[in-house]
Amino acid sequence: MSPYRASLGQRLKAVRLRLGISQRQLALALDTAPNHICQIERGHCIPGAKLLRGMREQFGIDINCLLSGEENYVATTLLEQEVNKLIRQFQHADVPARAILLQTASFTANASG
Repeated sequence: MSPYRASLGQRLKAVRLRLGISQRQLALALDTAPNHICQIERGHCIPGAKLLRGMREQFGIDINCLLSGEENYVATTLLEQEVNKLIRQFQHADVPARAILLQTASFTANASG
């Protein structure tokens, strides 16, 4: 087993655990078999481009950091990314646009609650 593959697998497992999801949940979200995730985490294989893209899109995993081993990555969920994007857009909006965004948010919150 290659040390690179083993460390990549260990990094994936660490990220998965930080996200609080099981191998099965990760596999289902990425449309692959749970055994495939297990094999990657054990260092027996490496993820392909499609799987890596899914990790980034579905879970916000920084693929460059996952592959390189840098410890400065931030694993965020897609929801957290969307919330942060909305906050940035709100901060850059003018006063009328902010009022519309607040009304929409208030309406949405009241409709779902």
